[in-house]
Amino acid sequence: MRVLAGAWTAQVIWYLRAGERCFTELQFDIGKVSAKMLTNCLGKLEREGIIARSTKPTSPPTVWYGLTPVGLELCAALVNVIDVAQRLKRTELTRDDGLLLPNRVR
Repeated sequence: MRVLAGAWTAQVIWYLRAGERCFTELQFDIGKVSAKMLTNCLGKLEREGIIARSTKPTSPPTVWYGLTPVGLELCAALVNVIDVAQRLKRTELTRDDGLLLPNRVR
């Protein structure tokens, strides 16, 4: 859970699920993240072994980020968490006699 604690971490993992992205693409995808915050987040994820960083020999050099095998596993778990959250949001469950039941109109 420590890995997902960052403010932008889940979004970075989410946008990398389809393949490698360069820094500017990630910044555009996420939107309101500053370059400094995104750099910090990417560095943390790289140190944790969640993403891999590669440099392409272009002029100027382009840095690309992609999920490692561990990152892909984490992404699969993130998809499951999102699915449950969306179901809960749609259903708005309440507790009644120890059972979870959908809200009733009063």
